[in-house]
Amino acid sequence: MDNQNVNEKSMDEQYKNNQKMDNDMNNQTLKGEWNQLKGSVKQKWADLTDDDLTHIEGDRDKLVGRIQERYGHSQEDAERDVDEWRNQNKY
Repeated sequence: MDNQNVNEKSMDEQYKNNQKMDNDMNNQTLKGEWNQLKGSVKQKWADLTDDDLTHIEGDRDKLVGRIQERYGHSQEDAERDVDEWRNQNKY
């Protein structure tokens, strides 16, 4: 493996680690403000039930999973939808 491939791999790993740290911090914010966010979530994904929202408890992965179930989205599409919603709402 040449140096360029090693550097690219290292940069990819660093990017993934930074993304994970950002997601972890954002997940804490999401959980802490979940009661305030439920209305916005229901507005965006009206097919989610109150029981779904109770189950999700502000957990991004659970939200992604419920969106997959209710809307038939792939995991990637559901993750993108959630991340776009979070960015639009600064969460």
